[in-house]
Parts: sequence; structure tokens; C-alpha cells
Amino acid sequence: MEALALFEEFPEPARSQLVAAHDEGRTRPEWCFADGPVRLAFWAPFAGAEPMIVWQFTAGPDPAAASRLLRRALASAGVQKVIHDISLPSGLSPLIDRAVEHESLTSAGFALEVERLLLEWRPGGDLPADPGRLTYRPARELDPAEVLDLLVRISYGSLDHDTRVELATVGAEHEARWMYDDLMNRKGKPGWFVIGCLDGEPVGLVAPDDHSIAYIGVVPEHRGHGYVDDLLAHGTRTLAEAGVQRVVAATDVANAPTAAAFLRAGYSEAGRLHRYYWRLRDGMSS
Repeated sequence: MEALALFEEFPEPARSQLVAAHDEGRTRPEWCFADGPVRLAFWAPFAGAEPMIVWQFTAGPDPAAASRLLRRALASAGVQKVIHDISLPSGLSPLIDRAVEHESLTSAGFALEVERLLLEWRPGGDLPADPGRLTYRPARELDPAEVLDLLVRISYGSLDHDTRVELATVGAEHEARWMYDDLMNRKGKPGWFVIGCLDGEPVGLVAPDDHSIAYIGVVPEHRGHGYVDDLLAHGTRTLAEAGVQRVVAATDVANAPTAAAFLRAGYSEAGRLHRYYWRLRDGMSS
């Protein structure tokens, strides 16, 4: 427990969140850093994964000091790629409204690469109608190789920034393996992550988390027929019927078809997420 004393450097609610994440195997004391008013912790999306998110980042008043701690933390953790998200109401910009944090990140070698649309669905509105065209099979009941193949196929032609970058740098199979591990380690109930099928043939998939639509996609040969609406209706209804009071999701602003599907399903815009990336080559060259 002595090692956990570093969590005491973080004020609440960050302290309790770090302890909970540690218990889940998603952060470690050696991934936490503090220097004066600057605080940051790295986070892994699931137990056993490498840290990939700058989490609980408090820049303090001096961007130079925050940048130094970021650089020290990145070198200490030995990471290859890290992301950091700044969430803001629509219409605000991190360059102006979170200027110290923005300068700290960019000075440490991060680049602001993508803006994401934050969406939410709340009870009280109509549930999206499920047209009933698809049947659903829990992903956990399938051979992992079948799900991996589906994830690879969905990645081709994707408009998602992260997916396109990963395909270009590490390849579809590597991206699918990581996505599979991520989705299988989510907090949703085992039967929630499903494959949607038409006459027994996989069309796409939807993976509700405990409070969100973590992933949704349609294979290229079935795009253009509105099956994303079927999948999203199924995922949203799954969470609503479980009593979730707020279902959230995010998609790139540039991914207009997916954003439109969420809006058709009764989701509303809840803000924007500004995603920064640090990659080892960036850190070495900056």
C-alpha cells in the first residue's frame, strides 16, 4: 500500500478514481507524476494493456512547467503513442478556452489532430425503432478469429481518424487485435457486444459498454442500406432496457454518416472532444 501513497498527491475526485483504476489494473503508481501544481497520470484502457491515455492532467498556471513534466513522464513510461482529450462545450476552442493546457501539450510534442462530436441519449425520448431486419449473436459465442476478421473488414474504408492512422502505420490485423481485446474487456454485460446478421451472414457489430456505445461498424459490402440504424437501435435499446440513465457516444466530426445515424436515433450533441496525439517519432523530433 505504500506505493499507492503517490495517489495522495492528487486531489479528489482524481484520487478515488486512480485508486479504482489501480484496482482494475488500468493504472499504476509509477504511471503517476507530480511537480508543484502539475499532476498527470497515464491510464490503460484495460488490464494488461500499455498506458495510452494522459489521464487526470492538471497543467497548473505555467505551460513550460507542465510541458517539462509531460516530457519526463513520457520518457519514464517508455510509451510509443499517447492520446489526451480535452472536452469542451460546442463552440469553444482549447486554443483559447484551455490555452495553458493546449500550450503544455503542444510544447511537449503533442499535436491536435481530430475533433470529435460527443453525443448522448437520455430516457424520456422515443427509443430508436429496430426495423427487425437483423438477428444478433453475442460476440463471445463466436470463434475469436471470426470476430477479428469482421473487425478487419469493418476497418477498410472507415472514416474514423484513429482507424485510418492505425491502418496506415501498423496494419488492419494489428488494429483489429487491439480493438478485439479492448471490446472484450469493456464493462458491458457479456451478451451486449453482438454481431448483427442478415440471413446468417454478418453485416456489422455494435458493442455497448456499461453506459456508452463503445463501437459500431458495418462491413463494406453492406454499407449504404441503413444497417447502422439497426445496430445502433439494438445497442441503445440494450442499455435503455438495462436502466442506463444516459447513453453516450463519440464520433469524429468529419465522420458525417455515423454522426447522422446517431442523430436519427434520437441522440443529441453534448459537446466536442479535442484529441491530441503524441507518438514516439514526434517526441524524438520535437
